[in-house]
Amino acid sequence: MSFLQNLASVVSLLETYRGRDRVIRFLTYAAMFMGSNGKTPAQIKWRTVVGELGACRVILRLFDDLPMLLMNLSTGFGLKDKRPPIKLLNFLSALLNQGFYPSEHIAWLRQKKIISGEPRPYLLIGLFIWAASLTVELIKSLLKIHYINVQSVQLLKQKELDKSSEGDDASSSQNAEIKKTLSRLSNERRDIGLLMLQTCCDLTNAVSWLPPGLLWAGSLSPRANAVFGMFATVIMLYRNWPPPNKRG
Repeated sequence: MSFLQNLASVVSLLETYRGRDRVIRFLTYAAMFMGSNGKTPAQIKWRTVVGELGACRVILRLFDDLPMLLMNLSTGFGLKDKRPPIKLLNFLSALLNQGFYPSEHIAWLRQKKIISGEPRPYLLIGLFIWAASLTVELIKSLLKIHYINVQSVQLLKQKELDKSSEGDDASSSQNAEIKKTLSRLSNERRDIGLLMLQTCCDLTNAVSWLPPGLLWAGSLSPRANAVFGMFATVIMLYRNWPPPNKRG
């Protein structure tokens, strides 16, 4: 792609709320990597950047309740899926994601002394919800890959059966359709695999920020958290990068 096409893709990304949030997310983790927990003037400045960018994302999320509610209502809280295990996980994920925002809002209001009380309990609730939501997403992704593999095996068997009737126009047409479906399933499997990597990185960070004593909580350095966060965000950006010449 030309420079203008690349620039147009970046601008298209930044013009959307989700795209801009992901860029800010990446920059936050990059600044966390640079600042780590050092004491030099430069590292202290980088941590100031982390705090300001993180606060920016929290402020923007104050308005995410209604979009999330609309999405959950339009998808029936994930209950439209015909596969019972996926349906249950979709519903649980929808409830967790919807519940994250009020806990974060209350924590923010308490941090800013707008309402009385300590923010820490609600910050922890938000972390637990995030970790639970990521765990549900990981299980759901594993199930989806299982269903894709089962469907792929069935299609490959059908393709082998069709070989016995070569020369039949109907069989050739069906064989072409099977190839097309297999290609689509392969792309879906690849995307879910990337999503699983992204989820694992975020889950690693979510657990590490929980109170010590839970799994690997408290065992990662800020720099390690930053690496996992940047890696997850790069995957997120890659999976959702706008097509060339498509604005909006």
